[in-house]
Amino acid sequence: MPEVAVPQTNPLLKAAQRRTLPATPAIPTQRHPLSLPPGSVRALLCLVVVSFIVAQTARGVGVAVVWHESLMIMLAHYFTTRRFVPLSKQLRARLEESGEIDRDANPLHLPNYSVRLLIIAAFAALGVYLYRQGRLFETQSLPLLVSVGAYLLGTLAKAVLAWFARNRGTIAPVWWIDLKAAATLAIVVVTVGLQLCSLTSVGGLETARLEDFSLGLVLFYFGSR
Repeated sequence: MPEVAVPQTNPLLKAAQRRTLPATPAIPTQRHPLSLPPGSVRALLCLVVVSFIVAQTARGVGVAVVWHESLMIMLAHYFTTRRFVPLSKQLRARLEESGEIDRDANPLHLPNYSVRLLIIAAFAALGVYLYRQGRLFETQSLPLLVSVGAYLLGTLAKAVLAWFARNRGTIAPVWWIDLKAAATLAIVVVTVGLQLCSLTSVGGLETARLEDFSLGLVLFYFGSR
């Protein structure tokens, strides 16, 4: 059988090819605002808004609705469960090196969950202060505490159920999930219907109180989801 000649690669040719290949551009390192860790500016904004609302409520001064709306958006950002795709250490390191994802860093260089704990502590302290002053049921304080408390209570319920599911292998029963959804829908629909009919009270119950309760129930439901 005749031998087949295998062409040998010329080392000079290989070197020339390497010189002509375009270099892969290096991805610049992402700089976060004010050169702070990721999420630091959002954390500062949240703490400023929470401090302002708590201080004004403690002084007995109402705040505009837009402040309450901003607060609920921030609470949703910090307390809503996020779904992540699990990554191996090697893959995560490679994605961080290429700039595809942010490197792990705590906002404001604080320990984990510090911002959440500060938010909870601020409103807990506000509730205790207003209770001692006998002002817990004032019109400018009760709706705020109900809305924030209901949402945080919902997130707590979700965390407890997730802990049982992870450690005990038990999940929330179907009847509880359906009952929570049906009760929330029913109460909200009734409240909206009463408002559309311009009724101020039903059976001695003021619709404004029912409205506060339904709002708290809705926030509890969203927090628990």
